[in-house]
Amino acid sequence: MPIPILKKIRLHKPLVRGILEALQSAETKKVDHVLPALLKAQPKWGSRDRNFVAENTYEVVRNKRFIQFLLGGDATPSKMLGAWLILKGLYDPEEEIFRYLDPEVIQDNARSDMPLEIRFSLPDELSQRAKRELGDDRWAKEAEAMHGQAPVYLRVNERWITRDKLVSVLLSKDIAVEPVASVPSAIKVLKRAGLNQLEEYKKGFFEIQDAGSQEIAYFLDPQAGEFIVDTCAGAGGKTLHLADLSRNKAKILALDVEEGKLVELEKRVARNRVSQVETSLWNNDILDQYRGQADAVLMDVPCSGLGVLRRNPDAKELLTEAYIDSIRDVQAEILQKYSALVRKGGRLVYATCSLLSSENEGQVKRFLENHGDFELIKDKQIWPSETDFDGFYMALLRKK
Repeated sequence: MPIPILKKIRLHKPLVRGILEALQSAETKKVDHVLPALLKAQPKWGSRDRNFVAENTYEVVRNKRFIQFLLGGDATPSKMLGAWLILKGLYDPEEEIFRYLDPEVIQDNARSDMPLEIRFSLPDELSQRAKRELGDDRWAKEAEAMHGQAPVYLRVNERWITRDKLVSVLLSKDIAVEPVASVPSAIKVLKRAGLNQLEEYKKGFFEIQDAGSQEIAYFLDPQAGEFIVDTCAGAGGKTLHLADLSRNKAKILALDVEEGKLVELEKRVARNRVSQVETSLWNNDILDQYRGQADAVLMDVPCSGLGVLRRNPDAKELLTEAYIDSIRDVQAEILQKYSALVRKGGRLVYATCSLLSSENEGQVKRFLENHGDFELIKDKQIWPSETDFDGFYMALLRKK
């Protein structure tokens, strides 16, 4: 990272304490669970204050190994925050977090040569796995691309508003956005804003959804009058996109193993004014009831999440060889079990937010070797380094 000139400033102590509190909690909890509760407890903080706390908390978590390297090993959250702010060119001699830190040494260390595992704070085991499957050059590009803050993308709900009109409306509200040329429904947000507080969001005119994720519904190509099963619907981002593309004229059954996610999906269905979506927890009765009846099945399966690391920086430590192998078994089971829903001549889209070939084309290849009644129509890997989208894989299969 470029090292700016060090400036002596006066830091707002409550914000520093807030970041430290979040970092301490993040040692045992996920940071995206910690921050909302912390920010909710500080209603007097303005948007700039909240952004400062959130951004720096995520950045310290994202750069943990790198910062520890600069400090010579394991360090307290206080020292790590001090070192990180020094790297950003911010220094308050009166603030406790800078005690015992030498700004010049830290900045010099940051300019030194180091392995990408340290530069991008990656576990050795994960990085070695990625190098084996992707090759050193490809992994170096993706590791760098996924290290920064993830961009924000919107998906326009074209049943209610055109993309050009929504762009115009947002620009009129001083929200900097631009359409994404390669994805018809996608809009890139150039400067973060309180999007879910907008009237247009509350009316269901748009959803917050990565542009790469939006490509998956296009891959399935839902049509009016079809029966579609979304087997791993989660909170329903892709479910809603399928409904929008079919103009709310496809019957969609959204399944998941977590009831809480389906409850959130139902809230979003209501806000989007969608009438053709039914939700259900996974169960064998569903499989028996709809066996061989679906025109199209979407399987956005559980995966390593390697393609979305910038959104989940604290997930890196969980991605061990054993975990990735175990999640591959889950993927194979879902493919085996729920492919039975597809009718003859029907379509199946298998998708992950991973970059690993063993979870993606390798998984599809193994499935096809054991299921001669399916054929591969096309597949696609989305690389963050080439698109600035999250990393996704998708394969379109047809049942003969």
